[in-house]
Amino acid sequence: MSAPAVPPVSGHASGPPLLPALREARRERRLAAALAVVGLAVFGTAAILDPYEASGRPRAEGTHRQLGLPPCTVKTLTGVGCPSCGMTTAFALVMHGDPAAAWRTNWAGCVAAALAAVATGWFLLVAAGLPPGRLTVDEVVKAVVLTGTAAAVIRWLGTLGAAVGAAAA
Repeated sequence: MSAPAVPPVSGHASGPPLLPALREARRERRLAAALAVVGLAVFGTAAILDPYEASGRPRAEGTHRQLGLPPCTVKTLTGVGCPSCGMTTAFALVMHGDPAAAWRTNWAGCVAAALAAVATGWFLLVAAGLPPGRLTVDEVVKAVVLTGTAAAVIRWLGTLGAAVGAAAA
């Protein structure tokens, strides 16, 4: 006499249920792959942009206009750029092998580019099957976004301070 067949918990007759840990690992790999593609697209775009003026000098800002985006509204209205002014130019200068000019243009953009490069590499490794260790993709995204935003705001506060000081002089 044989034992009665036990129906699978997942409801799939073709095999055993997918364990929650395996399901989560697959989710992490898919999310990491998608974010790696986004990171590679950002760096690819930065490499295509021209961060130099016709004279050959590095731009201070405005490289984003090559993407069809409008000028910075904050700068247009106030004369002082927003926290992200110069970031596209900094990314493009980094991708063109000019990190010193990128740093002068927007040091927070250099920090963001470095964070994005490390995160994109990590996403590629996780997508390829490397165990992510104690970090999750969500945690890496949060860390990159929060650190990059903090750098942009700190730089912007310095820019505002300089503008106020110049106006008072």
